[in-house]
Amino acid sequence: MQLDEGHIMQVIQSSLRKAPEAMLEECLDILIKISGASGGSILGEEGPHLKFLFSDVEALIGMNVPWESIAGATASSGVIIYTYAPSDKRHFDGIDGKIAHQTRYLLSIPVPSVHKGAEEGDNANSAGALQLLFDENIFPTFDVSAGPMEFALDTLKEQAVYSEGLQGVFWILPNISFGLEVMKLRQTSYQAIHELKNKLISASSWINCLKEDMEDVEPSVLEDEDILEDLNLAETSIAEGANLAKSYLQFTKLYTPAFLDAQIHDVLEETASSIRALAADMADGDFAVVVEPDKAMPTRQLDPSQLKMAFFNLGKNAVEALVELGTEAPQITISTLWEDPICRVTVADNGPGLPPEIADNLFVAFKTKKEGGTGLGLTITKKIVDVHGGSIRCETGSDGTRFIIEL
Repeated sequence: MQLDEGHIMQVIQSSLRKAPEAMLEECLDILIKISGASGGSILGEEGPHLKFLFSDVEALIGMNVPWESIAGATASSGVIIYTYAPSDKRHFDGIDGKIAHQTRYLLSIPVPSVHKGAEEGDNANSAGALQLLFDENIFPTFDVSAGPMEFALDTLKEQAVYSEGLQGVFWILPNISFGLEVMKLRQTSYQAIHELKNKLISASSWINCLKEDMEDVEPSVLEDEDILEDLNLAETSIAEGANLAKSYLQFTKLYTPAFLDAQIHDVLEETASSIRALAADMADGDFAVVVEPDKAMPTRQLDPSQLKMAFFNLGKNAVEALVELGTEAPQITISTLWEDPICRVTVADNGPGLPPEIADNLFVAFKTKKEGGTGLGLTITKKIVDVHGGSIRCETGSDGTRFIIEL
């Protein structure tokens, strides 16, 4: 089976809308189909092990494989290996017990790393291995029963089977490389930031302990304005750091959306209620939050919790700006428009607009101009919209600021 336009669109949509794990599972399924394989797996490095991360046989997932195996040789050497498993001493036969039948012909392909090697032509820089299983010999010119064939991609391209099905495998391989890298980056960054957050929370507790000790030893010290200012600055810095870590952890979780059939208006009504509560707490007078729905809007595949986070970020920013600027009769209007197949959501305020230095960096992480801000709010919002396969843009002027989201 050839890789056709439908497969390509499936891979693109999966890359945009799904977590890397779901995208990799879908890519593996496509690769098995277009190559004519009877099964397949994706193996990646986890710590000191090479592990089955994805497979059409569920029992294999999570299973460690020796580096002396065919998959290990592929990942470490960066060469394609085609072999007849029963005669290859590197074949890890513990796999056959899991899949309940004897592996026959095996094509093991290195998954290129997104990082370049230390030197040009460094073939050993692989992120893992893609393995495809075949019941029959797919290379009639190769007799691998007597020994494996190991070759570079250029050699494989000379074979007829490449243009008949394997070519599509190598077109999709970069998606697998990217997915594996995102999984590794997300896991390591999550662990590091989580530990940082815990350290900052601990530091905040020790500041309080320090105050208590100072109160016990020399109460007058806490009457010194310079010392109090230093302590307050330390507490503020720690709180901002913890808030940044919390926001970043929230950011790393955006790769795991949970789509379901939902009505966008339900999401917006709940979000508007939260924005009203925030405005009531921050504003002295009346603060209007209006929802203007297009009743023609159908239900569609959404992640309601993530979208509420995205829209609330927009509303929160608008509330804070309108209150800070002292806008008369402040109002936020959330409206929708259905133009099949586009769902358009507009979040608008009646403030004086954004200055250029802010408007030009709205979705860039850590570019906030807001005191105490993390600079991740709108970055998170954009990523949520991206995960939904949508777009977001901002229009600002003297009559207010509008964020237009199309899903």
